[in-house]
Amino acid sequence: MNNPTFDIQGRWSFALLLMLTAVSLGCGGMTQAPVDVSGNISIEGKPLNQGSVIFTDKKGERAYGEIQPDGSFLVPQIVPGTFRVSVSVPQRRRGRGENADPARGARPMPVPVPSRYASVDSSGLEFEIDAKKPDVTIQLKR
Repeated sequence: MNNPTFDIQGRWSFALLLMLTAVSLGCGGMTQAPVDVSGNISIEGKPLNQGSVIFTDKKGERAYGEIQPDGSFLVPQIVPGTFRVSVSVPQRRRGRGENADPARGARPMPVPVPSRYASVDSSGLEFEIDAKKPDVTIQLKR
């Protein structure tokens, strides 16, 4: 004969196990904590001196980092994973800025990059960001 107390306890245990499994998996699995990604960007060995690097994840969400005069950049708080990268650099201007003096507050001429790097679809740049080593070196080619 069936024991009604056992059936109720068994059902509750099973329901509790299902709930704990669902909670531990969350809505899309476990995610890693965000990290700051630092790096350097250059073209044929020459550091880019201004612009932005744009990291785009598989969902299409973007994170930006400003390129410093020495070619370094920092992209704050992105969740580790695979990212496609594009590069945005200001257009060169002719005229008075040709020989800009950075000591007087004028920015130097931007290092030109091929237009293919402006889009993740054509840049060919893809990086795996790892929480243990969130550093990236981006080397562009003309």
